[in-house]
Amino acid sequence: MPPRHLHHFEMDLAALPWLLGTEEDFVLTRQKDGSSINHLERFDWGLPTLISSPEDLPAIAQNSLWFSPWGWSPAVYRHFRPYLSFSHPQWDSHPFSQWKKRLADILSRETSYQLLKAISGIKNANPGEYPLISLPGLPMEIYNEGNLPDILKNSSPPLIIKTPFSASGRGLFRIRNQEDAPEKSQWVKGMLKRQGKIYVEKMLNKIQDVSFQFYMNKKEITFLGHNFFYAEASGQFAGCAIGKPETPSHLFSNQQMISEAIEQASDLLQKGIEQLSLNNQYTGPAGIDGIFFEDERGRLKLQPCLEINLRYNMGYANVLFKQKMHPIAKGTWKTGIFAKEEWQEFCENEAKKHPVQMLDGKPIKGFIPFINPAVKKLFGAWLYLR
Repeated sequence: MPPRHLHHFEMDLAALPWLLGTEEDFVLTRQKDGSSINHLERFDWGLPTLISSPEDLPAIAQNSLWFSPWGWSPAVYRHFRPYLSFSHPQWDSHPFSQWKKRLADILSRETSYQLLKAISGIKNANPGEYPLISLPGLPMEIYNEGNLPDILKNSSPPLIIKTPFSASGRGLFRIRNQEDAPEKSQWVKGMLKRQGKIYVEKMLNKIQDVSFQFYMNKKEITFLGHNFFYAEASGQFAGCAIGKPETPSHLFSNQQMISEAIEQASDLLQKGIEQLSLNNQYTGPAGIDGIFFEDERGRLKLQPCLEINLRYNMGYANVLFKQKMHPIAKGTWKTGIFAKEEWQEFCENEAKKHPVQMLDGKPIKGFIPFINPAVKKLFGAWLYLR
């Protein structure tokens, strides 16, 4: 995403973390103007309060705040600094209360591969227990530019190159054929020089993206549920499904098989997290991206550990948000750019075409904008229930 768009993305969707909160929480936005979520109050969802400065906090917040950024980085601590006087007395005991270099290693893709290695060992030690799970070998690691030609010498396309530090479908380079030789790519060579190494994996024949959502601390590891999501051709997040996802492949029609695969994957992932003692190093949400794919014999399989995101993520938000919908509701929520079509006009037209319908006090059908529909925005987020 270009830097000019990234700034708009952060500003326009600043209120979106309301998806993660309750009426007892506060969502920090850089400015409250244009970030209102008052249009959602009619649903009685117990929305958090938006703030943009310490002066916005009520007296009751004194000595009560725990900080939960969308993701951890040195930059977020600068945003927290004005609010530290409101922090809970036990905040200093949080593993991420202060930024340390070792935290960057925990948050890198190296943790994903350590988890993949762990669950591979567990699966191999229990033959027949995870029949719907298919795990590839560990990725090839490249440390210097002179070894880039070895990628296509040792493996055949399609392949995908990943950098140690990036997320949400970024930091990726796809090798679709011999013409995409990585040694010719300035992006690959630049990332290798900047980050010290790259990983190379085999691309799978994707049918449907899925993520597994956990919450962990030193006392326990809790599986919260799974989330079906959509990604653009670039790999970046494009939206989440409410209910059954829209997947054209006939292999995805056996719901019992899909449920069994998800159950096998969640059990395997939890055992892997426990084996790594990851909950002793990190406290908070964790989203583990996986993929349903068609194997070389035309069968549906699940690779449950493409990447682990030790942070809040859209899948985690969707697992929580689905609880606000009617149990039989089906649909999709998305984020998108409005470079040509006005966000306000889009919301007004869609609300007329797809008015919200309620059942048992919960939405079951219609269009709901997730951010303020009454102001101009380059980026928007919205829900369709069909």
